[in-house]
Amino acid sequence: MGYGRANPQSEDAFFLNIWAPADAEGLPVILFIHGGAWTTGGGAMSWYNGARLAAQGLVVINVNYRLGALGHLGEPNAHALPIPAADLLQALHWVRTNVRGYGGDAEKVTLMGQSAGGWYAHLLSVLPEARGLIRRVALISMGTRTPWLPQWQIEVTRRASLNVGGDLQTAPVEDVLKAGISALDREPPRLGHAPSAFLPVASAGLPKRLLDPDWAAQACHVDAVYLRCTADESAAFLFNAPEQRNATQAQVDEALSQWPLADLPPALHCSSTFCGASTGLSPYRQLVAASSWRQFQRFPVEYGAKLQQLGKSALLGYFEVESMLEGLHSAHCFDLPFQFGNLSDWEDAPMLSGISAEHFEAISRPLVSEIVAFAQADGGQ
Repeated sequence: MGYGRANPQSEDAFFLNIWAPADAEGLPVILFIHGGAWTTGGGAMSWYNGARLAAQGLVVINVNYRLGALGHLGEPNAHALPIPAADLLQALHWVRTNVRGYGGDAEKVTLMGQSAGGWYAHLLSVLPEARGLIRRVALISMGTRTPWLPQWQIEVTRRASLNVGGDLQTAPVEDVLKAGISALDREPPRLGHAPSAFLPVASAGLPKRLLDPDWAAQACHVDAVYLRCTADESAAFLFNAPEQRNATQAQVDEALSQWPLADLPPALHCSSTFCGASTGLSPYRQLVAASSWRQFQRFPVEYGAKLQQLGKSALLGYFEVESMLEGLHSAHCFDLPFQFGNLSDWEDAPMLSGISAEHFEAISRPLVSEIVAFAQADGGQ
């Protein structure tokens, strides 16, 4: 992805970043929640420049929320919701109260989240406290990680406290951030698995069945849901890991044959068994397909189907354009530059190497139009 431009950090970071046409009045609103594995990122990053989308007749808002140690360490049940979710709920209330002053319609808010931001967007679209604050939700490459148990939060907080000499409340912010990272366990490499760092905590107000498609479809309180994955999500995490790229068929057979069949994409099973080699995919592509399905694609597919069974509007799509960077394919985050239509803000991104401005625009234009049309549509269609 490259590094983008400066992304300053501060505890005084509760800002919204707003783009709107000069004559905006009563326009639909997109509130975007950035991703970054619950650990990195920022709503002010140039990657998420909303000017191109706003120019199509929208008010576009990006938001910051607490990340890493500041968003995930602390005392269990000190907050009803994970701290970042509470930040985002507050942002929704701000939008409800203030967006008219920027030319937006508070009754036409589409909450759009990518990766970890998609996890929070999904949460807010089923959370009773957010009912009436969101009209539509767009889940882009939504993270589907299971929350931390409170006991693990206690342990990581204890370790981090020791790392700063005993008091996270008074230690410098930079020390707290570093202490939090060093307090995490280092997961051993596993074929087809992309490890995570911080995760939301299973707080009292977090629905226990948040990632159950049946429950979520019933609880969803928005008019329409837009779901999109990239075709090779996990390639972003596996392509630079030699143990994944160089795995043999025998190693892949041994690893993936242990997975429950439901955790494997339809392309990798036949007659109720794993059949990787016979698909014609390389061992590495089999790992990418399996990991992408289990960690990103399975929930949106099943959730979309459940929504449709209940007569609710759900659109499911895949982004299948491939990067020229070897092994990356159509990976997690590769769709973001095209979605925001801002090639110049991604000028140092290796994943875009070899893509001309004309080719970029040909891919970007329909993707921009699609999300704009979703935000501007009336009713549940």
